[in-house]
Amino acid sequence: PFWLELAPAALYLTGLMSTRCRPPQPRAARATLASAAALAVLLMCVLSPCSTFSLPSRPAPLAGGSQRRPWRQRGPQIAGRRVANVLLELLGVDLDADRKALKAELLDLIAAAGRSATGDDAIPIVAAFEALEQKNSCEAPVQSPMLKGDWELLWTSSDSILGLGRPWLFRPKDDKPIMQFLDPENTFARNLEYTPLGNNKVEATIAPLSSERRSEFVSRLDDFLMFKYGANEQSGGTYLPQESELERSTVGVRFNFFTLFGWLRIAAPESATGILQVTYLDEDLRLSRGDRGNLFVLRKMSREMIE
Repeated sequence: PFWLELAPAALYLTGLMSTRCRPPQPRAARATLASAAALAVLLMCVLSPCSTFSLPSRPAPLAGGSQRRPWRQRGPQIAGRRVANVLLELLGVDLDADRKALKAELLDLIAAAGRSATGDDAIPIVAAFEALEQKNSCEAPVQSPMLKGDWELLWTSSDSILGLGRPWLFRPKDDKPIMQFLDPENTFARNLEYTPLGNNKVEATIAPLSSERRSEFVSRLDDFLMFKYGANEQSGGTYLPQESELERSTVGVRFNFFTLFGWLRIAAPESATGILQVTYLDEDLRLSRGDRGNLFVLRKMSREMIE
């Protein structure tokens, strides 16, 4: 009988959840054991001949005798995933614990080092950045509604964005945010910084990037106005996302206008392009990579543009 197949796993789970007869275990160890136990139960459910989680291997014919379009047998996988989630929830296992811990670690490191941390101070930030990228659950960030909004720059490896090589009067103020507004649906982007002489703004058009147009958007604007003055950066095209990920995770950027000090508006040259990939996205945090190899950590401040 099917219930007999579950008996060993049920006994194991009972022992696992009882902490009176064993020394306390670290939270991570308990979560790992509980996950293994739930997986054992799940496999029994899915593989059992009495299981109700299997779906027919062939679709039912439509009226008139025609067949449905080719169908991949994902029924057991989907049902199994749902059962696993329910079991883990019942066991009190936080399915998102690792991602939340990595996110908190990255934010703590940035809070301690500041948005302009470089050198040895940036090493743990980069390590946490790359670890959190691996936990990204948003498969198509460019199409996600979470991407729209005004994002505050928390940390970057880009000298030009931080203005580290510029004279003091032209640098972004340390006590003011550096903002980036993205609206993929309306193909609009805006960068905003606050300097002692006034606000600088860059307006751009963005669109999902295809492999055919990737080389067209590689950054070529190495010396224009003051934005890259004194910056020690790699050339455009140093980092390029894989072609299979482009349209889901990456936008091509074409800069249109630069506004200096809040009043001087200058049209951007044709060479003012760039590539921006979103490598992690959730409701309030975004990680991105530019084609010069720079890394960006941003926090959403508003869904609408802040002036």
